[in-house]
Order: sequence, then C-alpha cells, then structure tokens
Amino acid sequence: MKRPRGPRSPSLLRYATALIVALVIAVAPGHAQDFQSWNEVDLAAAWGRIDLLAPFVARTDPSLPNPQLAATGLTADIHLPARLTLTPGYLFADLPQAGYLVHLPLIAVTATLHPGRLTVADRNRFEKLIGYPGSPVRYRNRLLFDYPIRRAHAFLDDEVMFNLSTGEFNQNRLQAGAGAHLAPRLLLDLYYLRKNPASGTVTHVLGTTLRFTLTQRTARFTPTHSP
Repeated sequence: MKRPRGPRSPSLLRYATALIVALVIAVAPGHAQDFQSWNEVDLAAAWGRIDLLAPFVARTDPSLPNPQLAATGLTADIHLPARLTLTPGYLFADLPQAGYLVHLPLIAVTATLHPGRLTVADRNRFEKLIGYPGSPVRYRNRLLFDYPIRRAHAFLDDEVMFNLSTGEFNQNRLQAGAGAHLAPRLLLDLYYLRKNPASGTVTHVLGTTLRFTLTQRTARFTPTHSP
C-alpha cells in the first residue's frame, strides 16, 4: 500500500530567487541605475585530488556600452593536507570600453573548516594584472560561509582587495546568494553583490553562475566570480 504523499515542498530555486529578490528590494531605492549583471558559465572537472575550472565571464551595465568585461582562463584547486587548497591559475580579461587586454596569473591558498554542516573558507589570493595601467599586484582575502540545504545551498562572503604595488586599499565586495543542483552535474547560483571601490561609486550587482561538472565527482558548492 502506498503511503500518502504530503504537500510538495516549494522548488529549491524559489528559495534562491526569493533571497535575491529580498536583497534587491533592500538596496534598490535610489540605486536602480547602478545595477550591473555579472554572468558566468563554468566548466569543471576532477583529476585525482585536483579540481580544474574554466570560467567564461561576461559583465554588462544597462546604462553603459557593453560588455564591460569578458574573461576566461583556467584554475586548478590542489587539495593538500590540513584542509588547505592551493590554487594556481591564469585568467585573460578583455575590458573593451577601457581598451585594456589584461593577463592575470594568480596563486591562492584557502583554509577550510567544517563546524557542523557549515563550511567556512578563508581564501588568500595574489594576482598580477599585466596590461592594466601600472600592471599592479593585487591581494584578495575572501571569507566565505556556505550552508547546504538538501540539493541546494546558501552562501555569504566578504572579499577585501589591496593594491600591493601602491600599498592601498582597492575595493570591497560583499556577496550573498543561494543555488541548487538542476541536475547531478549542473549547478546554478544566483547572487547579489555590492562592490565598494576605494574611489568611485558603489556598484550593485545581480549575478548568476552556471557550473557544468564534466566528471563523476559531485559538483562542489563553491560560489565564484573569477576575475
């Protein structure tokens, strides 16, 4: 005899969408003209203890000529003992409105903790912006909180960036969002990001990250905005 089914729970993506809408409502008054769209498609694959990621990024602004940025590249997460991850990589970014073609070799070290179901990750990333005025070296520190919810997750992170070439604060990025597996190897993240540069106006961002995992390993819940 079949057991009666209870009411179906709302789609997991509804929770993600509701979170993003709530964040937009909270910051939208007086800032509608400042919203940008950051969209990313990732191809991910695992090889032993190494996770490979090829991001394809496009950023647009409805009030300006577009695209603002287009980028791609390759990074490799090498999983080490003591819950550390070493990430070398290379990215290439085209900023057509400014006329810059930027090469970004990078190296990052991430320490991860798992208090209960929560994931806490502290990423320290160094990158050189070759082709950007002055070819500065930039340091980025991101503290991430990620919590799984069945086949979905919610995340919050804050990233501070410093220009090491001048010894000055560069910008801060506060990000919050959620996502879900649309299929075993397909993950969609939706997020709101507030970019606060050292000079200039605050930028509000609505973003998406769609990740295809090409190998059998289950896709990890790791929000990214690569360049």
